[in-house]
Amino acid sequence: MAETVFNVSDFINRRRVGGTQVTVMLLCALIMVADGYDAFVVGFILRPLAQAFGVSPAAIVPVFALQSVGIAIGASCAGMLADRFGRRRTLLTSAVLLGLLTLATTQASSVAEIIWLRFIAGIFFGAILPNSVAMTVEFAPERLRATMVNWMFIGYVGGVAAGGGVTALFVTQYGWQSAFWVGGLVPLVIAVLLYLFLPESIRFCVLRDGHDPRIAGVLRRMDPGLSLTGQERFVLDEPHAAGLPLLALFRERRAPLTVLIWLAYFMNILVISLLGAFLPIFLHNFGGLSLESAAAVTSFYSICGLTAMLVYGRLIDLFGGPIVITITSILACVSVAALGEIDLASWWVYAAMVFVGAGVVAAQAGLHALCSMIYPTRMRATGLGWAMGIGRVGGMAGPLLGGMALAGHWTALPSFLTGALPMLVVGVATAGIGVMLSPTFGRSDAMAAAGRSSAPAE
Repeated sequence: MAETVFNVSDFINRRRVGGTQVTVMLLCALIMVADGYDAFVVGFILRPLAQAFGVSPAAIVPVFALQSVGIAIGASCAGMLADRFGRRRTLLTSAVLLGLLTLATTQASSVAEIIWLRFIAGIFFGAILPNSVAMTVEFAPERLRATMVNWMFIGYVGGVAAGGGVTALFVTQYGWQSAFWVGGLVPLVIAVLLYLFLPESIRFCVLRDGHDPRIAGVLRRMDPGLSLTGQERFVLDEPHAAGLPLLALFRERRAPLTVLIWLAYFMNILVISLLGAFLPIFLHNFGGLSLESAAAVTSFYSICGLTAMLVYGRLIDLFGGPIVITITSILACVSVAALGEIDLASWWVYAAMVFVGAGVVAAQAGLHALCSMIYPTRMRATGLGWAMGIGRVGGMAGPLLGGMALAGHWTALPSFLTGALPMLVVGVATAGIGVMLSPTFGRSDAMAAAGRSSAPAE
């Protein structure tokens, strides 16, 4: 029997989203819950941890810097490993080692041990996010890629929020170790679910070997009525990308796109970390809000970002990532700057937080979606991983800027401009990406698809 060509891209794009794709998205969201929780849990138990070891909270602070370094290393390296060995294997390994290292933290006998264990665990935090995004994208139809990535990313935000609940429920009664018991056991349980139910990325399998028998198995899971003869050669609608994935990020006119996406990641995560660490303090110092009221405004900002994620991805799928992220980033820039001029005790602060949440928090998930659509499958995890690694460097710079503002006794407007101006840079960078993805700029239709919904995605 003659070999027939089966186009997997067409198959996925023509079908409605089915149970297999929903399962992949939900499993990736689950491991993102564990990732978000573990990445921020130390912040929730900082004071009890310091009391337990008889040190000041400042002695625990180095854990945040070294953990961020670990996340940057993990994101950069794991993306390349996933592009070489597969998303599923990398996710499974990362989930298991994250769980074991977090459990080991419960036995730490010194602050130094906690700091180094968190640094090593950070490598596996960093590995989970780019691979979860890549896995979700590679099962999604092109018309819904950004939507599914944004919905999946809600798991990460939910994991961050869960840290406060666990602290309230367990730490007071069972000690700081209980936070790490939860943070260690949950990813191990999720790893079992990943092993049982998560298939390897179908696009990764096709690129590795167009005759891989796993491809037919996944296709039949997606469509039990699909008739296959066993003589198919599976293909994708993607350009071939030669060479090492990391070097390929800068080849075939991708270099300026890579630089701009790195710049957008750096600045956006800088603002996320700055507001996460200093927004309550700024509101208290410059607006006279009580610590409780400042915390309420900060929570509202997070809720706005979480709510915006429900529709943000769909807007990207309809209108293109560059235009949506550019507009919301500029709105966020204006809104953060306005905090330096308005009465922070008035209702106007809540109006500003609507645009700040959408333009900063939800836009980060939007950047993940945009980045995943810029790069083809062969280098997707590498592209995402390096962008996230560069972003973590921005995450370390944000608190430094906030500390400079406090130490220098800056007034309200200059302090809030430290968050506003980087969002303007995000807007300019994504606008530049939009120009470069435009067919009139000379991009192929394949690359231009990241900027609009009606064309092929790669």
